[in-house]
Amino acid sequence: MWLADVLRGAGLHVVETPGWRERTSPYAGALPWEPVGVLEHHTATTASYERPAPTVDLCVRGRPDLAGPLCHGVIGYDGVVHLISAGRANHAGQAKASGPCPAGDGNTLYVGFEWDYQGVNQGPSPEQYAAAVRATRAVLDHLGLSAEHARGHKETSVTGKIDPGRVDMTLFRAAVASGEQELDMATTNELFDLVRRYSGGDSAFGYTIPRSPDRVRTFAAAIPPKFGRVTGTDGELFVSLVAGENVEVREVYACEDWQADGKPGRKYGLQGPYTLVANDRQSWPIPAAATQVCVVYRSDCDLSLSVEIDAKWK
Repeated sequence: MWLADVLRGAGLHVVETPGWRERTSPYAGALPWEPVGVLEHHTATTASYERPAPTVDLCVRGRPDLAGPLCHGVIGYDGVVHLISAGRANHAGQAKASGPCPAGDGNTLYVGFEWDYQGVNQGPSPEQYAAAVRATRAVLDHLGLSAEHARGHKETSVTGKIDPGRVDMTLFRAAVASGEQELDMATTNELFDLVRRYSGGDSAFGYTIPRSPDRVRTFAAAIPPKFGRVTGTDGELFVSLVAGENVEVREVYACEDWQADGKPGRKYGLQGPYTLVANDRQSWPIPAAATQVCVVYRSDCDLSLSVEIDAKWK
């Protein structure tokens, strides 16, 4: 099977789990010779640099409700790729059409990579993200497919999956297309050109913050990977908050990468407490090192949060 050679040829550190070349799902079928794309997942297990790939054995053996193998490769928090299966893997289930990829049995349509991180309170590490970009590009190049054939499970799932969590797939595909595993290696103009190309000309990424009329909640939104670090200075990237009616905002802050214990890293205060007036847009510049924006609020309506490139770059 070509996967090990292709990934090593891309400069990745590859670990072959015993028996991976013969491993396949008992439900039938080998990996198709011409998959339609690569599907990205997260394992929902907290990882760390000290424990970078805690889910490898589970992906080999499977769960009580789903037989292994559960993917073709596990990408550890340290960027190491652990090969799990050369045959069919039970990673995708029924898939809906997404981008250029058709609907059907996702287990036979896609090569599946599981990124070993928690996905809700923890995003991927820089090394893990870079390895996923490189691995995906290598597989797609081998198959003769474009970056648009890289899809997230949240884009193909018919059951509401959210993986890979804290990963903007539009920006991920832009990284795959550019070949820049570390987006801060790209020039500002190159990056923004890719953003415009892969987001239909838009230069903002939006999130809906759900209403919470009865209690104060904290909503955490991911800044598209490396955006702040690419711009390098405050004021070139902004977060904006809008609501349809008056909202009690306790705090808005930015922070660096979430830690393995689920707590944020260094915190940067932006605003609060204050009342967000209905339909009034509040914006704040983002520190260059920030990777998350958090809003502490209580609201009778949904709020709209966006991360946006400064108008001078549009």
